[in-house]
Amino acid sequence: MDKVLLQKLANRIKELRKLNNYTQDDLADLAQIARSTLGNIETAQNDITFSKLNRIAKAFNLTLSDFFNF
Repeated sequence: MDKVLLQKLANRIKELRKLNNYTQDDLADLAQIARSTLGNIETAQNDITFSKLNRIAKAFNLTLSDFFNF
């Protein structure tokens, strides 16, 4: 994935997580992913699969369309 897009995605996830007062542990539990994986996604160290992205969006009660509104 393009590094610029990956960084924008990482920033969007962090922004939403903080707006919802979630810790990384909270969001990881809601999205059913490992906390370390979420940490790597939020620092743009890991590419993200569509499946994980969809689970993160659902954890915020967002559609993917709304999630990408940044």
